[in-house]
Amino acid sequence: MKKSFSIILLLFISYTTLSQWSINVTFTPAQSLQSVRFYDANTGLCTAPVYGNQFNIHRTTNAGLNWVNQTAGYTGIRFMSIWFVSADTAFISGNNGIIVKTVNAGQNWITMPTGDTTTQIWGIQFVNSFTGFACGSMGRIIKSTDRGLTWFPLSSGVQNAFSSIFFRNEQTGYISGSAIVLKTTNAGTTWTNCNAPYFSGFENFRQIIFLDDNTGYFASDAGRIVKTTNAGGNWTLLTTGTTESMFGIYFINMNTGYACGNAGKIIVTTDAGATWFPQASGTTDILTSVWFTSATTGYISTWFSKILKTTNGGFVFVEPISSEVPDKFSLEQNYPNPFNPSTKIKFAVPSDVRSEKSNVKLVVYDVLGNEITTLVNEKLAPGTYEVTWDAANHPSGVYFYQLKAGDFSETKRMTLVK
Repeated sequence: MKKSFSIILLLFISYTTLSQWSINVTFTPAQSLQSVRFYDANTGLCTAPVYGNQFNIHRTTNAGLNWVNQTAGYTGIRFMSIWFVSADTAFISGNNGIIVKTVNAGQNWITMPTGDTTTQIWGIQFVNSFTGFACGSMGRIIKSTDRGLTWFPLSSGVQNAFSSIFFRNEQTGYISGSAIVLKTTNAGTTWTNCNAPYFSGFENFRQIIFLDDNTGYFASDAGRIVKTTNAGGNWTLLTTGTTESMFGIYFINMNTGYACGNAGKIIVTTDAGATWFPQASGTTDILTSVWFTSATTGYISTWFSKILKTTNGGFVFVEPISSEVPDKFSLEQNYPNPFNPSTKIKFAVPSDVRSEKSNVKLVVYDVLGNEITTLVNEKLAPGTYEVTWDAANHPSGVYFYQLKAGDFSETKRMTLVK
């Protein structure tokens, strides 16, 4: 028997883990992906070290539907940072002082002479088609003014390891690294310390970005994200709600940003960093970088061979579809089934003895039992709900979805046919 309330059921959607990131690709052999970056909505690169294998560069031209293995001829290089000059021209930096370049969409990668065989070059950026900067270990900064054909050193004045570089224009740029942020306003001729706050001399400010001439962020250890609103003059430590180290950060606009890091942690802000809430990645992998090609389509590289993708900004909207309160948990068959590419799943949450919300988890698995995505992991008020799973980035086949809430557990089968 169903009980009816005389009031309208209200669902307060918490963004805690209502998210939809799914595995876009898993590369073989196993490799630790370092970075993913896109030039436009379709064209992207990701990099990794594949020891004993030359194919440590991967390229897509169809938004991740397919990834093509590419090689620069190295079998033991840790390629780290990517910069696109155009859809066909790109640079990748790595260890042993190596920078490689392609001008034909990766058909060939050519090693650029940097005059260095020991530095790990963690960051690279070109401010135009001619002028580029790179940074790395031991306080190393180098610059090119001839499309990367030759590089010359710049003096940083420090020995800190540098992790990231970001130029706003040809004159003004920033570098982040081991407990330091440097700034130049004269195209790298001189650099000054921005005195960013740190909590350990070994703290790694991993990635720095600027949204305009004044507003910037960097991601760091122990869940720390730090913000400036006056071009590095002052810095504010933000409250992120996590202690997991953050490796990548990306802002879609002035208000909405994403950061990712250890233990599969993704955090999101929609109010310019004032508050952050977690999204479920569906994995415990280390998440190494994040990049968005639109307000809703994003990619994350992982330490364990995977690229994650979202096409809805990571959000799954769970809709209440009835104000009647069920007397028991239930999970209905998805519809349509078979489906392509999306399907709806309906489930019911009863009232408990205290009329409180119930912890509800809805997970999709493949036929091998691997978790594909977590659709719901939230406390929900009593009612009947419906959630949509978009499987556009998954292959045809049989999948299972499981609803868990307290002692209740039910699993059903669905078929994706493309």
